[in-house]
Amino acid sequence: MHELTILSSGSVSAPVDAGTLAYTAGSLSGTLDSTDIKIYKYRLIGTVTLSGASSISYSGTASKNEAYFFHYEASVTPSGNTFSIFGQAVPSDMLASKFVAECVYDGSAWKVKLLPSFDGLGIIGEDRLAANSVTTAKVADDAVTLAKMAGLAKGKIIYGDASGNPADIELGSADGRMLLGDTAAGVAAVDMSGDATISKAGALTIANNAISTVKVADGAITPVKMSAGARKSSIAIPVYFDTAGEIGVLKYTMCFDCTVDAIHATVTKAAATDTATAIFKNHGGTVLTGSQIDITTGLVLGNIVTTTPTANNTFLAGEQITIETSKTTAGSGNFTAILCLTHD
Repeated sequence: MHELTILSSGSVSAPVDAGTLAYTAGSLSGTLDSTDIKIYKYRLIGTVTLSGASSISYSGTASKNEAYFFHYEASVTPSGNTFSIFGQAVPSDMLASKFVAECVYDGSAWKVKLLPSFDGLGIIGEDRLAANSVTTAKVADDAVTLAKMAGLAKGKIIYGDASGNPADIELGSADGRMLLGDTAAGVAAVDMSGDATISKAGALTIANNAISTVKVADGAITPVKMSAGARKSSIAIPVYFDTAGEIGVLKYTMCFDCTVDAIHATVTKAAATDTATAIFKNHGGTVLTGSQIDITTGLVLGNIVTTTPTANNTFLAGEQITIETSKTTAGSGNFTAILCLTHD
């Protein structure tokens, strides 16, 4: 077996009579005739970077069935150029591995087959794969990465269409679009509308007057959800000092959770002789800070005394508020206490 060194450009001729191995067909006489096949074998060697077209060419006049075998053991970097053997261009990916070129003359032209060597790397290149030849079974699970997928325009996503095939749908054509199931198309990209809208930041905006009574569950509106004015109420409690039996400790039950914001005492009978006093206490018996009412002798019918409790003034439904009254001389000083409350 002879060696041929590949050139960076130009042609190397394969000698006709070098390395002949002759087989006789139909006769063991050892005499060659037109039915015999002449076989020549060569090793292709060298490490080159092509600067132009390079080739192994045939010199002389070929006989029918004459054959050449080239064992490629070189390292060729194409750099955009072509390396060919007897007119057959070698794919660039094969130049990085080992292969055998089998060349047979059929009487009118050279038939060249390039056979990858299994002791080489990359024996199956992309240009030797038939179209649609990679089946699902040949692809390992989890092997298809995002980088291996075809490009997709910004804002599009993949979904299964009505025919059960992958399709893409435009989601990013407008801010805040969303995907909804569609019985006909499978998926629809829509803008949120109606009673609410949503921004691309995820902020949901409910339209004005969109929440009707039927959309609110019974018992769902707590006092803190109401406006300040809607949470206000008042209780009127008459307080008497006409007789000694009416002076002392009075208790009243609160019907709901509340805070006593203010107490307004309207004089209904002017105090004579001395001052009529009332002190308000919470369920635990602690004085509502700042809640004392004094009806002095200088007040006349209709005068109002106001006090604003600042502490110990919250109550739960069912708890009691206590009014402790006192006056040295019974007989006058009556008032009506208006408790201004905020529902809690």
